[in-house]
Order: sequence, then C-alpha cells, then structure tokens
Amino acid sequence: MSNTETSQTYIGTNQAACRLHLSVQRVRKLAIEGRIEEAFKEGRCWKIPVSASGMPRISRRNKGPKGSWRIHKQEIMTYIHVNKDKIRDNQTNKTHKPVISVKMGQKTVLCNEVKIPCVGRFVYDPEHPKNCGATIWFDIEPDIPLQMSIFA
Repeated sequence: MSNTETSQTYIGTNQAACRLHLSVQRVRKLAIEGRIEEAFKEGRCWKIPVSASGMPRISRRNKGPKGSWRIHKQEIMTYIHVNKDKIRDNQTNKTHKPVISVKMGQKTVLCNEVKIPCVGRFVYDPEHPKNCGATIWFDIEPDIPLQMSIFA
C-alpha cells in the first residue's frame, strides 16, 4: 500500500444497522442486492465500508411498484343522528335551531332536514308535529323494503 492510499474502515451488519436506523435483516438484504457501496462478504460476515462521516453509503434504486392496499379511495360512512339536548333547548327557549347532525368523515353539518335521494327524508319540525306528538321523524318512500329487528 502506498502513502497516497488511505486504509478503509469496515463495520459489520450489526453496527451498520445501528448507524442507519435499520434492522440487521434489512442491512443484509441491501448488501446482497449490492446497494451498499463496496460491501463484500468475507466468510460468513459482511464487511461494510464507512465514509468519512462514519456512515455506510447506500445507492438509491427504484423502490418497486406502488403498494396496492389503498388503490381505491376509502369509503367514509355518513352518520345522521339527533341531538336531544338541542331539542330540549329549542323547547325551553322557543327557538328552531338545527338538531340533526350529519357526520361525513371529519366534517359535521347541523340541519333541520336531510333528504336522502330515492329513500326519504329526515325531518325536524316542532311547528307541525305528527299525530303522535313526534317533532322529528324519517319519511321513507313507500316502495323501499325495510329490514326490522328487535334487540333482546
């Protein structure tokens, strides 16, 4: 070795994994793929050279195909519910503030009526209650089949 050459420092896969914040298995896979620059196997152990900064040099490559687990947009359920405290406040204060909450993901809309196309509508109308006295109800189109059950 001449005076112009510098001696290279090598580390093993355990030390490389600690420095790179990767698992030992991932470091070995990168070495097998030839992505750790100038790394070589000596017997059963990998010799990984470190740069002046003390870190192994990993070449960048294509990361492969995009994951397919989230190709389709996730459907977010919409919930409609009634805030009974607001109904009570409306009765006490003789007001008509919205009592129906429609939750669509992170968004919440307060309203007095929700129309559901081809199904019906959810209504809060304290001025015109039903014969039974209900001020909030759901009107359903007559040809919509219903599935009903009783909880035990």
